[in-house]
Amino acid sequence: MHHGAYGERLGRSFGLNHPPVLQAETQQGVRLAVTELQIGRAGYGITGPMGVEDAYLICLNLLGQTTHELWYDGRSVCSGAYAAGSVYVIDLRCDPVTYIGDPLHSLYFYLPREALREASACPGAGGAADLATAPGKCFQDAIITSIGHTLLPIFGSQGGAHQKLVEHLLQGLCAYMAAEYGGSRKSAPVTRGALAPWQQRMAMQMMRERIFEGVSVSELAEACRISVGALIRGFKKGTGLSPHQWLLSRRLELALDLMADPDASLADIACNVGFSDQSHLSRVFTQKMGVTPRVWRKSLANDGRAMA
Repeated sequence: MHHGAYGERLGRSFGLNHPPVLQAETQQGVRLAVTELQIGRAGYGITGPMGVEDAYLICLNLLGQTTHELWYDGRSVCSGAYAAGSVYVIDLRCDPVTYIGDPLHSLYFYLPREALREASACPGAGGAADLATAPGKCFQDAIITSIGHTLLPIFGSQGGAHQKLVEHLLQGLCAYMAAEYGGSRKSAPVTRGALAPWQQRMAMQMMRERIFEGVSVSELAEACRISVGALIRGFKKGTGLSPHQWLLSRRLELALDLMADPDASLADIACNVGFSDQSHLSRVFTQKMGVTPRVWRKSLANDGRAMA
């Protein structure tokens, strides 16, 4: 019996019973699968653990999410929105959980590393079984999207009339992922003088969690077990920004989302994303975007009218 992160096992992580699943095997008998998951309400929250195993999930998002976050081994590795039609990869070796804020409709392709190794051009090369994609980073891929949309109608079909097609598509996806995204799993090169990866993740996570009220550099330095000066120098060396500049950039990203609503005042937006006042928001916005918020909003409205 197989107990991988697909079908009933994956459904339990999302609080779903009996999600539709299609399965196949490689030539050497390694299980492949794709599970359709749907959550019709907003504000679901954090999923249960998906399990730890030597495999990947390739997620094809059929609906967009305005708020999405992925954790590996208890630490946030990706945070932001994603568009309908985007794809991202989950490494099941890292004990993943994810936050779901909006209604969900996605296909989760289950690909064991053993299957990727079999599908690669060099079956004996262990590195070929890895997928060289950033954790949780969304991207567009017409091949994955096409395979997903071809499989969608089959979930509701009766019997195994389409099993040969399912096998062909899942085996093809496995071969495609190995060829297109395969590569050795390497740690990102450490920039001399920069923070250690865990320290940078810790500092970023603390600033995200307190994006509205802010967090002092002394608190960041204490959490990273280094001096304030070393924290500021190392963070800027690794990111190109001081911790304060990085935090302002995250606040500006939130402000840009809210400014798309023409009825929202700049004063309210500034308050809602953590800027001290409207003039502070306008100053940071102009420095970053090269135009004032008023000019940017006007161009956005003009683009909307041109498309109407």
